[in-house]
Amino acid sequence: MVDTTKWTGLGATIAGVVIIFLPAVFSVPYVQALTSLLLGELGALAAGHTAYRSASGKQASPLGAVTVLVCGLLLAASPILLAPFDPFLTIMLVLGVIMVVGGAAAILERVIGGEEGRQTGAQRIANSAGEN
Repeated sequence: MVDTTKWTGLGATIAGVVIIFLPAVFSVPYVQALTSLLLGELGALAAGHTAYRSASGKQASPLGAVTVLVCGLLLAASPILLAPFDPFLTIMLVLGVIMVVGGAAAILERVIGGEEGRQTGAQRIANSAGEN
């Protein structure tokens, strides 16, 4: 579960960074550009923090996981509500869903992660080497 959280957090971070720069590629209204910038930045920071905590042997913080989830939901819905047009809408929906998956994985890891989520990376490697 920890590896899943780590990789989905990394994917959500990359999606957030791409969302930040999307308004520079597409001609979107000011409100949509500002929404993409602010929510993308906040989501990318929270997803990066979540991925870092998972990779370093700590459980994801609940606030960070919920922040990624909410930012992903808002980013996926924002083009529909603010400025629906085809290429931007499709890209934002896909990237928003990636952020939602990253937040959901962090929440699941926090709730049902167990002992593996509280081990450092070195401890997990040592435990898996000892099993072989």
